[in-house]
Amino acid sequence: MPQYFFHVHNGSLSTDEEGLDFPDLNCARREAIRACGEMLREVPAAICNGDPMRIWVTDQPDGHGTVLFSLNVSPTD
Repeated sequence: MPQYFFHVHNGSLSTDEEGLDFPDLNCARREAIRACGEMLREVPAAICNGDPMRIWVTDQPDGHGTVLFSLNVSPTD
């Protein structure tokens, strides 16, 4: 089963060193969307201050490797 690494920048950088196994990219994408929703419910201070939030998924740990997809949330006026 492929391993996917979920990295987050929402005022601070958090890179995934362990990864998660999913059967395919669509399952990993659904997990990233779910996780993004959870993070937004917590209303990160960075979002309230107008900073964007980014979740990107790669095929390697620590933010390296090929970016398979990303989710970007930016507050606008």
